[in-house]
Amino acid sequence: MSREPILEVERLRVAYAGRGGQVEAVRDVSLRVDAGECVGIVGESGSGKTQLCLAVLGLLPPNARRDGVVRFAGAPGDAVRAVRGERIAMVFQDPQTALTPHLRIGTQMAEVLVHHRRVSGPAAREAARAMLAHVGISDPDRCLRRYPHELSGGMRQRVLIATSLLCEPQLLIADEPTTALDVTVQAQVLELLARLRRERRMAILLVSHDLAVVAGLAARIVVMYAGRVVEEAPADALFRGPRHPYTAALIACAPNPDGPIPARMATLPGQPPGATERFPGCPFVSRCDRAVERCRREDPAMVALDDGRRFACHAPLSA
Repeated sequence: MSREPILEVERLRVAYAGRGGQVEAVRDVSLRVDAGECVGIVGESGSGKTQLCLAVLGLLPPNARRDGVVRFAGAPGDAVRAVRGERIAMVFQDPQTALTPHLRIGTQMAEVLVHHRRVSGPAAREAARAMLAHVGISDPDRCLRRYPHELSGGMRQRVLIATSLLCEPQLLIADEPTTALDVTVQAQVLELLARLRRERRMAILLVSHDLAVVAGLAARIVVMYAGRVVEEAPADALFRGPRHPYTAALIACAPNPDGPIPARMATLPGQPPGATERFPGCPFVSRCDRAVERCRREDPAMVALDDGRRFACHAPLSA
């Protein structure tokens, strides 16, 4: 039985006009997230992951140009603004800056329901208290009275997640939700997201530079490089046999907690191309040990396979 898509993105481009020329942050990206599904987006810093999310939500700055199609629950992208914060919500990567520093947590959380649902102040505060308890904060009343700087990083992240869930969204975009958290708190936050998806049948778009973060949560993984999608596959198939050399390099660089500790961690040499760089071929060519002459002169087209995998590479790895 096919699932109904909650988010569809087709040939999305995001560009900025700069002194050095046009800066392309997102280049021809297409993806979909089905209702109740978790899709992971991975890639190095600067690969366009956050810009993609901001474009979906209509949160790009005035000097950005967006082209392409975004549909949420079948409605066009312009409709996202009307339901942003209600049917579609986002957890930003830095909870310290995402929360207003001079307002108590209770005030900030209640404002969401007052604004979107026209709930009274006392009722909104009670709903905020219940949601804090639901995401695992042991003393929600005390948390409501505190300011953001009085909370730990893990508690601030839970507050952001709780705030985003107050209006029961159909889609949650989580942009690097475990950044700057220690590994124990990371595991708690990811388990929380997994539990909430199961309980609420909520779709999640999970963004991370770390494959290990998305490995246990996402059913499908989209790999981005230099603003483009270079591979997409079911999570188990991706880890079992990546087709794009960049995906294979990311997997090789991820530490294996069950294996021996290597004398030296694997690294990916070189740097991604700058956003203003123009190149006729594959953007990964300067870092790829499988590159052939065609890679330098021709941009690889996306190839779709019957098993739900797609990749853009002239010299792919075997499955």
